[in-house]
This record gives sequence, structure tokens and C-alpha cells, in this order.
Amino acid sequence: MLGYILIECKRLGRDTGFLFMSVLTPLIMYVVFNNLNVAIGQDPTQAALYTMISMSAFGAISGVLNSSIGVAEDRAMGWLRQLRLTPLSPLRIVLGRVLISMLLALPPVLSVCLAGVLVNDVQLSAGRWLAVVGLLWLGTAPFAAAGIAIGYLLSVRVAQLAGIFVYIGLSLLGGLWMPLAAFPDWLAELARYTPTNRYADLSWRVVFEQGPSAAGIGILIGWLALAAGFAVYAYQRGGRQA
Repeated sequence: MLGYILIECKRLGRDTGFLFMSVLTPLIMYVVFNNLNVAIGQDPTQAALYTMISMSAFGAISGVLNSSIGVAEDRAMGWLRQLRLTPLSPLRIVLGRVLISMLLALPPVLSVCLAGVLVNDVQLSAGRWLAVVGLLWLGTAPFAAAGIAIGYLLSVRVAQLAGIFVYIGLSLLGGLWMPLAAFPDWLAELARYTPTNRYADLSWRVVFEQGPSAAGIGILIGWLALAAGFAVYAYQRGGRQA
């Protein structure tokens, strides 16, 4: 499986345009939404921390879900048929692809966190920075699995539209673009069950010095199990149709 991961990483490294956009978009949105949150009355220090995590999460989700396009392209080119001829099991292939997709989360996370330091003078201890970056990376696993499922089931064009619909819709509903306090009560309660909210909440709790939420972690693990099962099913179904 390591050889497969290295091959995919080399292919990923050649797509410099995608990597550039995955960094630039959340950086611009970080500046815009930070100013908006201050304008609606949020304390500037709180806004800088909240928006840094929100836009890091948004950029990371965008990056891993956009991997669905690459998967759909691979399927169209027959790469999936070639993989099925190797000794790798469907589970190991899906796991390898999830790990590769998760690498796409790191550039936007690191760039937005750096912007938080340089633009808004965000200061955290070394341990908190490690926790924030680590959780923002590990927490993308459900979205990476979902992106792979989309890529294995849909055509390139439809996969692109589906990825955009999912990450923008879930980002809005999950409170990444505005705090849940601005939502109606019923919508805020619903938002707490979304994977986007539970994912970002892992790091919000770190920067605001709150303890971990067992319920939140449980909800995110549930989404991971659901997305992983869906990805394995999509791989098997997509392979039969390739």
C-alpha cells in the first residue's frame, strides 16, 4: 500500500494549480469573514481565533472533497481497473486514497494558521498549535472518505458539482461561515449534528480552552464510519462499471 500512496503523492505534486487555489481561497475568506464577525459585534480576539479555525476547516474540507474529481478522472481513464488487478484489497485501496486525500488538507490549514499569526497576532502555546493542526488534519477523514465515494460513483463533471454542493452546504449549516449564535435555535441544534460543526468544534475547544466533547467526538466517529462504508461500497460498485 505504501508504494501506491507514493505514486499518488507524485501525481498530486504535479497539480500545482490546484494546490495554489486550495491555499488562496481560504486565505481570502479568512480576512473577509474575520472582519464580518468583528462588524457584527464579536470581540476581535475571539473573532480572530474563531475565524482562523473556521476557515482552516473550510479550506481543509474543500481540499479533501475536491479529490473526488481526481478519483472520477482515474476511473474514466481505467486506472481503477488496473488497481483491481493488484493484490491490494478494496479496503486497503480506499484507505490509501483517504490518506492521500487528507494530505490536501494540510496546505490550507497551515496557511490560514500562519495568516492568523501574521494578520491578527494570534498567539497560542506550542502544545495548542500542535493540537489545533493535528485535529484539523485528522478530522478530515470522514470528508476524504465521502469525496472518494463521490468520485467512484459519479462522472468527473457531476463529481465536481457534488463536491462543491456538499462542502459549501455543510460549511454554511455547520457554522463555519458564521457562529451558531446567529442561527435560530432549531437550526443551531441541527447544526451540532453535522460533521462540519463537530470537526471544527474539536479545534475551537482547544483555542478557547474548553474540554473535549464526548458527544461531539462520537458524532464525528459515526460520520466517519458511515462515509468509510459508503466509500468501500462505491469502490466496489464503481469497479464493476469501469
